[in-house]
Amino acid sequence: MTKHEKRSNLLTKMRAFADEHPEMNDDQITAYNDMEASYDKLDADIKREDKLIAKETHLSKATADVFLTDEDPTATSTDAYMAAFDTYLAGGDLSEYKADMTVGSDPDGGYLVPEQYQKEVIMRLNTLGRTRAISNVIATTSTLNIPVEGDAPVFAWIDEGAAYGVTSPKVGQEQIKAWKLGGIIKVSEELLQDNMIDFDAYMGGQIAKGIDKAESPAFAVGDGVSKPTGYTHAATVGAESTTAALAAVTGDELIDIFYDLKEEYRASATWRMTDKTEKAIRKLKDGDGNYLYAPGLTAGERPTLLGRPIVIDNDMAELATGNKFIVIGDFASYQIADRGQMSIQRLNELYAANGMVGFKVYKRVDAKPTLAEAFNAGQNA
Repeated sequence: MTKHEKRSNLLTKMRAFADEHPEMNDDQITAYNDMEASYDKLDADIKREDKLIAKETHLSKATADVFLTDEDPTATSTDAYMAAFDTYLAGGDLSEYKADMTVGSDPDGGYLVPEQYQKEVIMRLNTLGRTRAISNVIATTSTLNIPVEGDAPVFAWIDEGAAYGVTSPKVGQEQIKAWKLGGIIKVSEELLQDNMIDFDAYMGGQIAKGIDKAESPAFAVGDGVSKPTGYTHAATVGAESTTAALAAVTGDELIDIFYDLKEEYRASATWRMTDKTEKAIRKLKDGDGNYLYAPGLTAGERPTLLGRPIVIDNDMAELATGNKFIVIGDFASYQIADRGQMSIQRLNELYAANGMVGFKVYKRVDAKPTLAEAFNAGQNA
């Protein structure tokens, strides 16, 4: 369970406890204060971590700011629009905000979310999504053509007075598109009316979870049809990367899979596999009886295999006949592009009979490997 989920659960318990004990005795006050102290600590931990992630993202993903700052400032980045948007989400009186909301109206229905709100949701996504956490993530306002490296130029030793050789390096392009992703979040009227709930933060967390559950499988195994292209789907199977067994792998075969990835990508490579595949690999030993798998030695440190970290992805295929069950690659060459602005539409009537309010959310995103040779897959026979 993540810290965000723990915080949300704790807040729910606090509300239930307060409702159950409207007039608390000393013991109940102490119990409630203990829960509140735990909530405050979790909240502070989350905010501190979010700030740290934001700073790291700013430094390591400088390319994202290029696309954002190329735009002219819009009303969706102003305090007035943020106030209007908050009122819209909460179902308040929008009469004084009509002009502000008009600027952010979406032709597909609803309103564009404020720029800062979207950045916070994306920051949560980058924390939740394991593929996002290790990949190259940018924000873009249009279809993007990314130059892809081709063959290196060929140089040679030259005798004095001899002619220089001429080569023309090939540079290709990969196009990043904008697939539409969305859904409806239902919220109870009681939750909307509860002033102890930071509803903006709650919705931001729910949106991030919903997007992650949809896009993470696409990042792993998507076929590129109306969705991103998954790194597993695109990864080629190296010449010596097919196992002899139908649903197993040996230590020697893992070494073959590792070395089928070109040397220039190995130093920055990451292994991807499911929990079950990792469990099977943990049991493998070398000729001296030593485990090939090296678990992390300190909290937060990733386990390694042949010196490279493992990041679990349970959306991948398991060990089974014909499956690509493992991938090793340099995820700096897996490009994720968040396109344009997210939109939210409040649905007041659709679920009213059940005491619920719906929020229809969508965003656009694409992802794909930009350099095929930076990835290698192991496949069962």
